[in-house]
Amino acid sequence: MESSALAVGIRLKEISTKEIAYQNCTVLHADNIGLAFEVQRTVAEGGNVETVVSQILVPWVNIQYVLLMEERT
Repeated sequence: MESSALAVGIRLKEISTKEIAYQNCTVLHADNIGLAFEVQRTVAEGGNVETVVSQILVPWVNIQYVLLMEERT
């Protein structure tokens, strides 16, 4: 994948790895090694529901696909 197309701040619909799919991510950095992004998610622990913001770095070899946008008709 050509990383130069993924500029800082671009919103991605989905990033999928073998283990998990991250939705509504924001690109923090992209280079030849991997993709760093921020994702906000809701986590329930011990009866409490919290919003967590994570910054994640995933090597390109672990990414199955990146969904840039999705249009429904």
